[in-house]
Amino acid sequence: MGIFLLGCGEMGSVIGTDLLKTYDGELTFADRELERAERLARRFPKRPIRAISVDVKDRAALVDAIRISKARVLINAVNYYFNVDIMMACMEAGVNYLDLGGMFHTTRKQLELDPSFRKKDLIAIPGMGSSPGITNVLAAYAAEGMDKVETIDISFADKDRTRYTTPIVLPYSILTLFEEFGEEPVIFKDGKYTSLKPLSGFEDKTFPKPLNKARCFFTLHSEAATLPFSFPGLKSCWFRGGFDPSFVDRIKLLLDVGFASKEKITLPGNVQVSPRDVTVKMTEKFIPGPDVKIDDLEFLRVEVRGTSKGKRKSAIAYCESFTNNEWNIPAGSWDTGVAPSVVAQMIETGDITERGVVPPEKSVVREKFFAELKKRDMKVWLEKGR
Repeated sequence: MGIFLLGCGEMGSVIGTDLLKTYDGELTFADRELERAERLARRFPKRPIRAISVDVKDRAALVDAIRISKARVLINAVNYYFNVDIMMACMEAGVNYLDLGGMFHTTRKQLELDPSFRKKDLIAIPGMGSSPGITNVLAAYAAEGMDKVETIDISFADKDRTRYTTPIVLPYSILTLFEEFGEEPVIFKDGKYTSLKPLSGFEDKTFPKPLNKARCFFTLHSEAATLPFSFPGLKSCWFRGGFDPSFVDRIKLLLDVGFASKEKITLPGNVQVSPRDVTVKMTEKFIPGPDVKIDDLEFLRVEVRGTSKGKRKSAIAYCESFTNNEWNIPAGSWDTGVAPSVVAQMIETGDITERGVVPPEKSVVREKFFAELKKRDMKVWLEKGR
């Protein structure tokens, strides 16, 4: 019994912090860099935490590490490129699985493993962060009582009142931002998938105070990979991100100049590097450190339209999160890290009984999940239309 956290970087440290505060069972923190796992474990020095080094590229070593831990659930907090491989390792080790998302295309591949997980009597929940994750559960919440769901319109936006001194501030990995801004977004429209141009589909969305509204655009996200199958008859589903306009301009400039390119270039001395690798290294310092006092909030917004007894119905479900002041964690990182911690604990305690590869909207028990978010100062509510 226990929980195995794989990946102790930026997001893994948030997940681990919540586990350390709220979970009494055995914990194993694993990372390719042992120091990162040990540093996270030291946040609560009185807790007996196993911190180990493991490389996800070494399947046999990963399977052995999982088995030795005797964990019942593994939370995957490493890059989504490895999602399928880690799921295969979990099946071999006989543990349940969840991750933070697969940027649509990888999520589609993960769903193909459903029969294998069912055969092993295990559950895998792909995309159990904030978005995807909380947004999927909000979609099920807003759709409650509808006979037919026709449209699921998802967006997020935030308000940051932090005083920064750097030219740019990254809410999370620049790699994820490059993909959200630079890859073709895939939306589900009129019953079929459509790829669009990056940075397209701008639309003003209304949000609660103090945000009021935000200009949002389509980005590549995993919600559209699962919701059309979870709600038969769904006609349209998409995700829009509502970033600050000046931030959008900065990321777009990096993309336009070529700093997101994976192709190697040759520097003096015959040194070969990719602009993307250089950019990642150069921008690490722009993820706010502990010396910057964060003051922000984030809204997740899921609007569902459909019918009930032949009448048109609509509802908007919101989740509002705030900076975690105790650990100085930004709102967007906090809700992303809390969600998998809560759901892993629900799997471990038997509150979630589904088997197979089951997305959040079909597997997570909403009432308990929302109650746990409330304990962590997150607000969830529903606004019904006519």
